[in-house]
Amino acid sequence: MKRIISLFIGILILVSSMTVFTSCGKAPEFYEIEGRLRELIDASYEINDIFFGYGLPVYEHVYDPRETTKFIINEETDTRTYYYEINDETYGRVIAYRSSYIDPYSYVQVVKEKDESRTLVFENGSVYAYALENYVEPHYDFYYRESDPDGYDYISADSKYQTIQQIKAAAEQVYSMDYLESLYESLFDGTVVKSGTTLTSNTARFMEYEDEDGIVTLMMSNTYEPLVKEKRIYDFSTAKIVRPKRKDFVTISIDSYLESKPDERLTIKLTMILQDGVWMLDSGTY
Repeated sequence: MKRIISLFIGILILVSSMTVFTSCGKAPEFYEIEGRLRELIDASYEINDIFFGYGLPVYEHVYDPRETTKFIINEETDTRTYYYEINDETYGRVIAYRSSYIDPYSYVQVVKEKDESRTLVFENGSVYAYALENYVEPHYDFYYRESDPDGYDYISADSKYQTIQQIKAAAEQVYSMDYLESLYESLFDGTVVKSGTTLTSNTARFMEYEDEDGIVTLMMSNTYEPLVKEKRIYDFSTAKIVRPKRKDFVTISIDSYLESKPDERLTIKLTMILQDGVWMLDSGTY
């Protein structure tokens, strides 16, 4: 009986040790994953820029000045003059005006210095309005509305990504789900941070906004200060696998530098994880 028990215990120990060996396994050599690492780092630059850099292209935040059209009444002639203001990059403050909706607009430049060589249309104290002949209003492909969310810009139509799902799909081709899930809340949902008795709300970097017509459009925060402003370049001749490591997870020590500072080297540790049979980055490359 003792012999049978000893044999049984021996079998259990052997099975247990085999299980540990199988679960840990042997980590790959660097040459086995180098090609995949290069591919992932190249692809990560775009994702890093979307998440932590300058983001996606947006429409310039300008409003249609005609939506602010006002009018003044000349009580002597019982006529109206319709006008709105334009903030012109060249001329500064410009006023467009006309007497009726069927008349073309005329334009004046409003300045605070008198100029005898120009045609004065009207003056008010130390403010002078001079005619702008052949003036062409600046044109924008897109105008914001007063009802649009504060602090956000619309993603332009020529952007590669038009939905949050498209951004996520691209990111999930590069980074592991464990890494991304730690970012998604702050990027797409916003966060609330507690410091003592104070709660601070951080708005999401991206959101899908549904307007009153039911149209859903991707928007990006315009108050976000980019954390990543340039690429980090990696010197693969210095790369080596270090601990911790296992058959489905590796840590890679590699020298790097910012694109604008090639002489300022920094040793980085990147991690990769085997996810569904495919190696993915498990740490940021910025």
